[in-house]
Amino acid sequence: MAAGDVVIACASYEAREWGVRAGMSVGEATAVCPRLRIVPLRSDAYAAASGALFAVFGRFAARLEAGSMEEAFLDTRTTPWATVDQLAASIQRAVWQETGLPVTIGVGRTKLMAKLASRSVKPRGLRVIQPAEERYLRPALLVEELWGVGDATMERLRQHNIRTVADIAVVHPEHLRDIAGTLMARRLTAIVTGTDDATVRPERPRRSFSVQRTIPRGATVDVEGLTAELAARLRDGGFTCTVVTLGLTYANRLEHHGRTRLPEPTADAGRLAATVQALLPGDGVRVERAGITVTGLQPADAAVQLTLDLGG
Repeated sequence: MAAGDVVIACASYEAREWGVRAGMSVGEATAVCPRLRIVPLRSDAYAAASGALFAVFGRFAARLEAGSMEEAFLDTRTTPWATVDQLAASIQRAVWQETGLPVTIGVGRTKLMAKLASRSVKPRGLRVIQPAEERYLRPALLVEELWGVGDATMERLRQHNIRTVADIAVVHPEHLRDIAGTLMARRLTAIVTGTDDATVRPERPRRSFSVQRTIPRGATVDVEGLTAELAARLRDGGFTCTVVTLGLTYANRLEHHGRTRLPEPTADAGRLAATVQALLPGDGVRVERAGITVTGLQPADAAVQLTLDLGG
């Protein structure tokens, strides 16, 4: 594989200060940061570290909701606001002592407030947004600070000179629905009124695994690399899959989607790669982003029912 085909999966805070971002090709990343150090992915090590991290989280909260391998919301409603900073400091200290991982902790009345608190003190910080602070902080929030609001929605809001939560508050509900759509309008209204999501939802049974990559100019979709990563995640989770879905975004912003059901469950990288190759279109249009999702998950040790053809 050529160096130009390899992309950055994650950049350290130091590398980000130089302009390195996830999804960049290695060539682009080393151009903006000549002293960049590239290290290979270590999926097993990351999974082990994630397990140790969540084990610590689980001791401090009866309910936790995973956001990613290294991020979670913890339900701390039983802790008084007067001492929640002490709880946060205890969690931060325990994680460092037991795993060697520095973590950033943000505390807020809702998930949005907790996210904002965390973002504002990265890396390794701790911030509590008290309810009294939230009352004046919330109206001044810029739309680009609203977690869960996508780029397309933000651009439409800007086109209507809606730049803060206070601006959203004075928009007529029907006009807001026209701008952002019904579901997003509800979310934005909840943010205005302070009734946005505060419920910590424990992890549900796994339903899918996905990988996505930005494709550097001149490169092709790295089917083998993407499916190898998916296969590893399936095996690590103890699953096989029965459905494969491919999604492509072209340079002209058009999209292509393909989906197929496998004849039998698998976690084999070769079979997944062959399936994805069959779903790839042959139109020659440059692909900017590729994503593969596997669903129909089954335990890897589940018995497979055989179909017998008994025709004479």
